[in-house]
Formats: sequence, structure tokens, C-alpha cells
Amino acid sequence: MKNILYVDTPSAKSLSIEVDIDTIKVDSITAFEDYNKFSNLCKDGCPNYQQKWSCPPYSPKFTEYSNGFIYITICAMTMHLGQLLYIKNDYLKVKAANSILKSKADKILGSFVTEHTKYISTGSCRLCKPCKCKKGESCAHSSKMAYSFEALGIDVNKITESLFDFELLWHKKGNCPLYTSVVVGLLTIEKPNKENILRTLQNVY
Repeated sequence: MKNILYVDTPSAKSLSIEVDIDTIKVDSITAFEDYNKFSNLCKDGCPNYQQKWSCPPYSPKFTEYSNGFIYITICAMTMHLGQLLYIKNDYLKVKAANSILKSKADKILGSFVTEHTKYISTGSCRLCKPCKCKKGESCAHSSKMAYSFEALGIDVNKITESLFDFELLWHKKGNCPLYTSVVVGLLTIEKPNKENILRTLQNVY
């Protein structure tokens, strides 16, 4: 069952966000792991490759990162871009929507992070600008740094198709997608209370 959130921005009011959330066993996600494939994709197409400690080739494999945890709560947040009519450029629509979604996703599951949990974020770590990696220095926030599913070698599209019955869409020149999505996760030993998470979904704003 999808949950609907409403957010206000300086340019628009009551933008709706669809939220899918589920908790499953960690072993169910390892089937979607292909670290070499996604590391090579990063190498071929991402400027953060070898430039951030949170990215390949420095990021661990999911099986390594999740070792010792039993459950993973996955939260997929989606915004339909037809709401952003005030933005004329299609690429900027996607960029604006992703910025909103990433911020909200981090607040939602990030609020449940403790010393006994691990958070899987969206994209590369944004704690330091620039990342200390670029200067050849050690990570300044190794205990707080979060990795993305992709950096850990997980196929996120397979997650959304398997758990939530929808596929990720991407911006292509001349073709604006109907929606854009971000997917985050929380690794835990005990199964979290889903109702607490849902209440946070409604109150974090």
C-alpha cells in the first residue's frame, strides 16, 4: 500500500510524494548484488569514481557491509514530474525532484539510525565538500558516512520491481520521465516497528 506525503517548497505548495516501504530479510537482497557490474558502470560514467570514499572502488560489497544484520527496511520515494510545471527544462525538473526526495528520504530513515543500525543513502556521501579522498586524506566522518545501494553493488531497479512492482525511470535527452524515484535502506538486527516509521513519514515534515 502506497503512502502519500505532501511537501511545500519555495516555488510550489503541496507537492505529493508516493512512498513504498517494506522490511525483509537481508538475504533477500543479496540476490540482487553484482558488485563488479556496478563498479564498472561507475568507472565508465560517474565523476565520483575514485574521488569519494563512499564510491567504488573504495565502497564495500553489500554482503560485507550488511554482515551481522538480519533485516533491511527499504523505502522508495517517488515524485511525478507533472507537478513541476513551473520548471520548464526537463532535466531541471528531474534534478529538483531528486533534491527534494533525497532530503526527505535522509530525514525519514536517517532519524532511525543508531549505533546498532546502518543507513543506506542515495548517491554519494555529502558530508564533506570536497571529499577528503580528493586530497589523499582519510575520511573525516567514517562512522557517519553512508553508501548508496549502487555503490554497494545492488541493482536498485530489481528491488523496486520485486518489492513494489514499479521500475525506475531515467531522464534522456528529449524524453522527460513521468516520475523520478530514490531508494534508501536501514539495516537492523531486530525487525523495526513499521507503524513507527509510517508515523515518522507523516510527521517529519
